[in-house]
Amino acid sequence: MSFCNFLKKLGKFLLWVVPPICLLVGVWFLGYFMMPQPAVGVIRLDTDIWSGSAQLVQYQIEAARKDSRIKAVVLQLDTPGGEVVATQNIYLELQKLRQEMPVVGSIDTMAASGGYYAAMAADPIYARPSSSVGNVGVWAFVPGDLAVNDEIIASGPFKLTGSNREEFMRELEGIKREFLGTVSSQRDERLKISEAELSQGLLYLGRDAAHLGLVDHIGSHTEAIEEAARQAGISNYEVIDLQTLAIEALYGDLYFEQEPWIGTADPLTGERTLPYGVYLLYDARIRGVP
Repeated sequence: MSFCNFLKKLGKFLLWVVPPICLLVGVWFLGYFMMPQPAVGVIRLDTDIWSGSAQLVQYQIEAARKDSRIKAVVLQLDTPGGEVVATQNIYLELQKLRQEMPVVGSIDTMAASGGYYAAMAADPIYARPSSSVGNVGVWAFVPGDLAVNDEIIASGPFKLTGSNREEFMRELEGIKREFLGTVSSQRDERLKISEAELSQGLLYLGRDAAHLGLVDHIGSHTEAIEEAARQAGISNYEVIDLQTLAIEALYGDLYFEQEPWIGTADPLTGERTLPYGVYLLYDARIRGVP
């Protein structure tokens, strides 16, 4: 074969083979650079737990679901807990989200009582060495006995109170058992503390909480984000503040300031004025309540 014929055949080969390869490479590069960058979302719970803050967490969860870029979330906690039903709502909604994507916990200053309950929806959980963790249990203000008189008439003996003291104590015990059961089921064999000791309601420093199996790691918020990304199988990602996203969606350019919970602590004294009710709440200055 002459050299000229070889060149002709080589030219025909390159004419048929090279353009499709270039096209495929071009399509791959275009898809790579046009594809949305994956992300880790951060859900923040940084106040007392009540209906308002629970609703804001719910909006953050929905924002994570609707954003196709978000492949995992970090639950960032700094809360002493609060109302029972609001706490349970947050936990259940996060549990549902965890069926769709990884949910990793990151405790800042505190995840006490209901705050720790909410943390049970995350796995693993990171804390700082001096974070306050635990305070498992429930407490309540019991209304005084109300007697029927000439001005108050009731159709039944418990219409005014909804229960008697014995029933109220059973209700508290049921909520406590449910809380303990949630911790036991979510932390399983990692727990190195007895149920009897856990039910005493102690707060533990982060380093002690890690030793007892209440949290998994002593580490930073950044490490929690890295773990969430690792679980999601992403390496080149951005971090999205879902609280900011939720507030923008709800209020747009309007100034946002959430109405405080009725039982919010005074910023100067730490005192609270709580209504009668049942609470998953750590109150450092309980003398300030009724």
